[in-house]
Amino acid sequence: MKCKLLLIALSTVLLGCTPAPSDTNQTYTERLGKVFDTDGLSIEALSVLPHSAIDKPKSSYTISVIDLAKLGHCRVSTHIANHNNQLGKLAKPSEQFKYALNFIAYAQACIDDDRTPKDVQQALELARQEKLAQLYPMLAYVFTHEKELTQFFTLTFSEVQRETSQGEIHALEALNTLTSLIKDLNEPNKANGTMLTDALEKLNNNSYVQSLITSTRVQIAWNKTTTAWLSSLALERKVCPAGKNKKRAQVLNNVFQKFYIQDIQAYQSQLAKRLHDIEPHFQTFTDKFGGQDYPNVVTPLITELKQSAKSHVYWWQNFYKVCKVSPL
Repeated sequence: MKCKLLLIALSTVLLGCTPAPSDTNQTYTERLGKVFDTDGLSIEALSVLPHSAIDKPKSSYTISVIDLAKLGHCRVSTHIANHNNQLGKLAKPSEQFKYALNFIAYAQACIDDDRTPKDVQQALELARQEKLAQLYPMLAYVFTHEKELTQFFTLTFSEVQRETSQGEIHALEALNTLTSLIKDLNEPNKANGTMLTDALEKLNNNSYVQSLITSTRVQIAWNKTTTAWLSSLALERKVCPAGKNKKRAQVLNNVFQKFYIQDIQAYQSQLAKRLHDIEPHFQTFTDKFGGQDYPNVVTPLITELKQSAKSHVYWWQNFYKVCKVSPL
């Protein structure tokens, strides 16, 4: 059995035997079109969601080589040295964030050590305060540069499947971890940088969130396109003229009941539920990083999905009223 998968660019490819969710939309519009001897509808290619690449915060304070030589008794000495070597300079954004978080803790321990010279304590304190102030900007830098997180704003050819997958479970776990990390930064001493690594590992090669967002945008496009086409039909003239049989109207009703009510409507409810699952996390990210730099793309999608579905059902409600066809 050959099944079609409607790609974002609306190209059709042959896959296995499990139909993609959007196949039902394609079939739905084809069956509606046959009533009027027209072809099925198509949707336009989706655009890439706008997103920013936040610059890494710059450091104003440094520890000199001379001061560093006075810190042999402190763990922060090795920490700074490792960061300043060639590997440290090439570290990924997430590792640079972990460096800053650990520096805050190690610097404080060294400041509290009586063996640390007063002038070096002052230098460490200035650097520590700067790192504290830059924790959220530094994490924002991570969110807009690590591929596991920037993928949320990109398109994917794969559609989210109806069944719960390991990818979905791991993605929700990762989002929970990231949200917890953000909240922990209110008390940096309690924050654990390994949480970031764990979250990124669960999102690595995991396209669940990306697929969910793309699938929702595809469904919204189908809703709007189909509703616009139906709205172009003159019900009293072309669908159910007064005094004539209602065969055409009855066929339309059958198609609506079979494909939209029995399948598409349930799929949209599932999309909305899954979006609600990830919405609080994206709102947290936006609250901390700013709506311009890291916009919450999920909440507007939920609203648009529900509104487009409501508009589509409203057309059918008017259809039943004008054509006097029973939906059952």
